Amino acid sequence: MRRRARGITGLLLALMLLGAACGDSSDPTTTTPAAAATTTAAPANSVATVDINAVAASYVSGIPEGWLAVSNITALKDATSVGAFLIDVRETSEFAGGHIEGAINIPLRELGANLDKIPTDRQVFVYCSSGYRAALAGSSLQMLGYDNVLIFSPGWKGWVAAEEPVSTDPVVAETFAVPDFAPELVSAVDTFLSGIPEGFMSAGDVPKVREAIDAGVFLLDLRTPEEYEAGHLPGAVNLSLRELTGGLDMIPTDNSVIVYCGSGHRAALAAPVLHMLGFDNSKVFTGSYKAWTDAGEEIVTN
Repeated sequence: MRRRARGITGLLLALMLLGAACGDSSDPTTTTPAAAATTTAAPANSVATVDINAVAASYVSGIPEGWLAVSNITALKDATSVGAFLIDVRETSEFAGGHIEGAINIPLRELGANLDKIPTDRQVFVYCSSGYRAALAGSSLQMLGYDNVLIFSPGWKGWVAAEEPVSTDPVVAETFAVPDFAPELVSAVDTFLSGIPEGFMSAGDVPKVREAIDAGVFLLDLRTPEEYEAGHLPGAVNLSLRELTGGLDMIPTDNSVIVYCGSGHRAALAAPVLHMLGFDNSKVFTGSYKAWTDAGEEIVTN
């Protein structure tokens, strides 16, 4: 049985975000928020058991243009002015040092245990310091069934760099009814989130990734075939994000795996899916192709 979290953003918000958007939706820094705001949720409920593989397949194949990311600060401000909900998934100490006004704090690893703090009848934006942890959070929640969740990809750093107002006031979280998600799926999401290790599954910077390549790591490029053919890391295998679950037999379980994309955003979306499907040998090259080419490293074209 398929069920969606109720109450996604209405037409007014979608139109407002559309007016604030610009650019190419293939990169989260230039996403079209209106397209992302109408995402279809993954199947999230079953009376008896839930097939995590089927949930994952439905989720990744249905990720909309824009990759669930909103980068336009004006769009975020306009959305919050009409009731959108903000969740800061940084650590408590980071939140106390300054946050976007009105945001509640649920550290990433505690998100699965605090689903009663997440509304289903309002647009929800998650953010962190630079966007990576927020992508892990947003992907996990979307896979669970929260189709009203989007990712503010510039994060706290982008907000501060734009000289937007900040707050240090504590925010008391409300409580909401939790949708009737399948217990097995809730458990899988919570197990992943609560078990995220130090470093948040990052493969490190360019030198670390280069070392891993020299040591024989399996590289998975999650970009489109067109992006891959234009240039990719040496030895990388291409499996685009929306087709990820159809190519799981390509991914080894007896070797370290590093996933990357254009900027790190799509790779972060993939990480919860891979880990919930048993690929806990995978890490994310957060800088991804952009950092690699910026460093002048070798690329391969074909």
